[in-house]
Amino acid sequence: MPEANHFHHQPYPSNPTGPVVFRTLDSGIPEDRTFPELHTTLKVGRVILVHGTFMGDDPFGVVETLKSFAKEVPALAAVLSGAADSLARHTRPFLAHMARDLGNYTPAFRDRFQQLVGDDPRVELMAPTWSSENHHLARADLAVRLLDQLLQRPLMAGQKTLLWGHSHAGNGFAILSNLLANDRKAVQKFFSAVGPIEGDHWSRVQRSLSASATPHPLAKSVLVATFGTPVRYGWDTTGLDGLVHLNFHRIFDQQNPERARPLFPLYPISEVLGATWGDWVQTFAIAGTDVPSIPGARAIQQLELLLEENLEPPVHDWDTRLIASQRVRDACARWKYGTRCHADGVNLLVDYKESGEKLFLGMPLEAAAMGHGVATSIHWLPAHLDAFVNALQESEN
Repeated sequence: MPEANHFHHQPYPSNPTGPVVFRTLDSGIPEDRTFPELHTTLKVGRVILVHGTFMGDDPFGVVETLKSFAKEVPALAAVLSGAADSLARHTRPFLAHMARDLGNYTPAFRDRFQQLVGDDPRVELMAPTWSSENHHLARADLAVRLLDQLLQRPLMAGQKTLLWGHSHAGNGFAILSNLLANDRKAVQKFFSAVGPIEGDHWSRVQRSLSASATPHPLAKSVLVATFGTPVRYGWDTTGLDGLVHLNFHRIFDQQNPERARPLFPLYPISEVLGATWGDWVQTFAIAGTDVPSIPGARAIQQLELLLEENLEPPVHDWDTRLIASQRVRDACARWKYGTRCHADGVNLLVDYKESGEKLFLGMPLEAAAMGHGVATSIHWLPAHLDAFVNALQESEN
C-alpha cells in the first residue's frame, strides 16, 4: 500500500510495489556465522519476537468470555474470575510445551537468536504477550500493545527496534505501521471503531498519538520481518523504516511465478499436508477466515467495517456463485487468486532444501503444519536471519 494508507486493506490479488526475490535456502549456514551487522550497520538495539495466532494467553477467547460472564452474573463472579485467571496463567505454557518451536517462538529460540547476534541487540519475547485470537480486535490490540511497549521503554537515539513476527503477528505489525504514520483523521476513526476498551495501554497510546507529530517520531526507528504472514491489512510505508516478508513458496505457475497455487478448488490433501507448493496456511488465512468471538463482538464488527472498507467484492464464476454462505463464497473466490505477496516491502519467496530433520512419522521438518511451522524453527533461524539481513541491506542500496 502507498503512503497515507489510512488502515486500508490490501486487495486480492495484491500487486507488489517492492522487489520480489526468489531464493532457495540451505540450513547449512556456517556454525561460526554471526550477525554483527544487525547492530553495527542496521542499528538495531532491540529485537522483539512475536508469535502468531493460537499461541497466546487466550487464543480461543475463553478467558475473556469468562470475565464477561463474571460481570453479568455477580453471584458467580468470584468463581468465574478465578477460573479465568487460572486459565490465563496456564494456557500459554501448555501451548508452548506442546508446539515447541513449530509455529511458536520459545525461550530456546530467543537464546539461540541472542547467541547469533552477540551482546547487541537485545533479543526478547514479547511480554506480556497478546491473546493471539484470530480476529481484527486481537490484532489491533497487538499493535497497540507493541506501540505502548516502544513508548514505555525507549531506545537510545539512533537505535532501532526489529519486530520479528510469525503469521498474523505480521498483520498486527501492519496496523502498527498505520498507527505510527499517525494521520489524525485515520487514527481517530480507528479508536472510535474500537470504542471504550479495558487496558491502560489503549489510553496511553491514544494520548501519545494525539500529542505527537505526523508521522510519529518512532516511525523511522522500527524495522519489520514477517514470516508466513497472510496478506490482509495494508502497510503504511511512512510508519516504518524497513519491511521484509519471508514466505515458503514453490513455483506453480511459470507465467506468474510469484503466485501461489490457488486454494480453490482444493488440491489433493496429500499436497496440502506435505507443503508441496509451500506454506498453505499463509495463502489460506486471508479475509473471511477469522474466528468469531463473543467478547468484543461490537468492536470486531466496527473494525471490520473500517479495515475492510475498501476491499472490493470478488468476482464470482460458476464454481463459487452457488455457495450459500456469502462469507465462504467470497473466501473461495479470493483463494482462487493464489495471493502470496504483500503490496509493500521486500517479498522474499523461499524454497527450502530439505535439512534431513524429521518429525513424527518421518515427516520432513520443512513440511510441518502444512509448511507454516518451518518459519519459527530454531534449526532454520540462522538461514532466516541471513536472508533477512541480506534482503534489507540490498533494498537499501
